[in-house]
Amino acid sequence: MKEIKGDLILKENYSIDDNLIVHGNIICEGGFWNIKAKDINYYAVAFACNSFNCKSIKGSRKNSKHFCLDGEIKILEGVKNEYYRV
Repeated sequence: MKEIKGDLILKENYSIDDNLIVHGNIICEGGFWNIKAKDINYYAVAFACNSFNCKSIKGSRKNSKHFCLDGEIKILEGVKNEYYRV
């Protein structure tokens, strides 16, 4: 499990073969970056320019939002648009 305190600001593709927990927002800057992880957990907002590839993606706030600007969220298994409590 990779745990990041604060925002995760990506400037290139990000891939991890484990769960990703971000105690902030996930933001992609300056390119068409992809995010790949088993489970993605974030605080309020997560966006990628091109794609998320994951088993599940969840925000800790009830009104959390995750989206891709030019691509799609590819859920390998599980349910998207859930939220979790820290």
